[in-house]
Amino acid sequence: MPNDPHDVFVPPHLDRDPLRSDEDMRQAEEEERRRQQLRQAARLKKKRKQQKKARARRRRCTIILGVIGVFALWLFLRLAPVPFGTIIVDGNENMSFDDVYRAAGAYSYVNVVQLSTDGIEERLKKDLRIADATVTREFPATIHIELTERKPAAIITTLYGFAYVDKTGRVIDLEPQIKGVSLPIMTGKKVDNLLLGDPTLQAAMAYLQSLPPDLLKTIAEVNVGNPESIVAYTTDSIPIRLGKGDDPAERAKMTETLLTEAKSNGINVQYIDTDLRAPAIKAK
Repeated sequence: MPNDPHDVFVPPHLDRDPLRSDEDMRQAEEEERRRQQLRQAARLKKKRKQQKKARARRRRCTIILGVIGVFALWLFLRLAPVPFGTIIVDGNENMSFDDVYRAAGAYSYVNVVQLSTDGIEERLKKDLRIADATVTREFPATIHIELTERKPAAIITTLYGFAYVDKTGRVIDLEPQIKGVSLPIMTGKKVDNLLLGDPTLQAAMAYLQSLPPDLLKTIAEVNVGNPESIVAYTTDSIPIRLGKGDDPAERAKMTETLLTEAKSNGINVQYIDTDLRAPAIKAK
């Protein structure tokens, strides 16, 4: 059958809108770019996460190695006989630094890792020369010792020499001879025969501690042999009768008053009596 002269062949691609086709391509390309960006962002996020985990692992390894190193160093310092660190001492006037170190337990060398602050404090407080001690540890390797020494207030004769006692009557040192110090000497009893807290000795010590410092320097001796009649002697050999030693503070005031009066009046004193009921100056 002959072709219809009105029929015209139209190619398949000519039946679509060309503008619509370009828009679809742009959208497809945009969608592809977006997918690529998402994939790239996901890969980057994964990489960062892996890097973060790696850094965390390295930090953990570094910390573990550091802890092991510190522990190994501590163990070495704890067990090895090597010096390490410093001991600082404050408050020692009569004790030498070596004396304090020995009392603290640091003998041939100082290793603060091997020393316990509580142990040092306990040992120091047991030392007769020390009234109180505080021990603290300071970073990085220092032990700080603050101590209060017992100060000698009098000397007591013993069977083998002389005992130095503090203001409470506690023995803090023993010497075969009297050292170059100016302290009252307690006579009349041997320290070997005294019981702890002897009332006569305590009364005499309380009297001495009640005296003004300048007057205390003039007291050379206190005889405590007779509990009913304690007698102090000045460096001028003036006897000061103290009775039983009761009311030591008042007797100390009376001593100062009577000695001042005797000096002002030029009295050649045989003795003074601090009896609070009838104080007296006996002239020669």
